[in-house]
Amino acid sequence: MEMGALFHYDTSPLNPALKIIIPAIFVVVVVLYVHVRRFYSLRIRNILDMLLLFAIFAVIAGVLRYFGHGTQFGFTKAFSLKWFESLAYVAATGFFILAGYRLLHLYEGAKK
Repeated sequence: MEMGALFHYDTSPLNPALKIIIPAIFVVVVVLYVHVRRFYSLRIRNILDMLLLFAIFAVIAGVLRYFGHGTQFGFTKAFSLKWFESLAYVAATGFFILAGYRLLHLYEGAKK
């Protein structure tokens, strides 16, 4: 198989493989995170929880992007899944900003 065909979206074996591998890796990482989070202090854990929520909403938005407008599910172009995709991206961005804010103020008030 030539290199161009390997990266062509419609014919590449990477396309269906990655649609299975990437979510599987995400689930494994979330399971590892749940088991490891108890080793961190509450303040660090809160930041990590915000980053996990960011990742979850980013995955939700990515899944909604995959389904496009969702017209095959009864949505219309005026009221489509794109609205929910945008809302998921806004939520992901909000959690990312909140995590950054908490990280910025993590050691505020600590003795220097």
